[in-house]
Amino acid sequence: MEERKYKEVSYVDEERPLKEHIIELSIRLRRIFIAMLISAGLLSFIPVDRNGYVPLIAYFPHLLINHALPKQITWRGHVYEVAITQHSPFSGFDLVIESAIILGLIGASPIIVKEIYEYVAPALYPHEKKALKTLSGMAILSFIGGVLFAYYIVIPWAFKIMFITTAAISGSKLIAFADVQKLFDTIVLLSLATGASFEIPLIIYLLISTGVIDDSYFRGENLKYIFFISMVIGAIISPDPSGLGMVAIGSGMFGAIVVAARMGARARKIRELKKQKELLSSIPVEN
Repeated sequence: MEERKYKEVSYVDEERPLKEHIIELSIRLRRIFIAMLISAGLLSFIPVDRNGYVPLIAYFPHLLINHALPKQITWRGHVYEVAITQHSPFSGFDLVIESAIILGLIGASPIIVKEIYEYVAPALYPHEKKALKTLSGMAILSFIGGVLFAYYIVIPWAFKIMFITTAAISGSKLIAFADVQKLFDTIVLLSLATGASFEIPLIIYLLISTGVIDDSYFRGENLKYIFFISMVIGAIISPDPSGLGMVAIGSGMFGAIVVAARMGARARKIRELKKQKELLSSIPVEN
């Protein structure tokens, strides 16, 4: 048998004791933690302002909030200024800690993926390893696509509608947001939730392409139920009370699910044709 070695742990291609799995997992988690600390330390102090030294860790919350938050709102011919308040003196410190964690995760993400793959790879066959690499790439792209969709489309719409609603109810000329930390947390959580929801089409693609479920569930009359479920998920994720955020997220998810179902059905047909060709080629030809 081929001998494999992993740092202090040496094993062969057979089932290992639970203790060895725990030791290996602890080593890999320690590597991930160290990589996050190093990434957070390096990325946090990157200068982002040419006129003076401003570290990325201080600019990162400003970057997210400045994009999502409209500076002015126009309602019935009146222009309302949008302002941010800080309710707690510790909000700035909390934002720095959260930004460091996010930057650490972003910078260490390649190492995190590598350590997870190397931990599960010994239990997989060669074709399963190849499939895992492909699916991991698709999952990462789907998640990033969901985050970008939320950040550039859903979040600006949602906050604009909420401030218009506030202006319509209060009628004041100054709109002050409750807490800068809550605003930052909402942006991050909404982006992550949308990114996670965009993994649903990938799961559907896998289930159809492997033959676990049939693509007929995603055709005809069933589409209206899928559309309804997509809107429900959009309503849960979006903080927008007007429903526009729900429509944006739900419509995007519905379209992605329909495309994933079509692609899964096509992939299954290709796999079935390939198996048929292999079966026919294995049949001996009589002279």
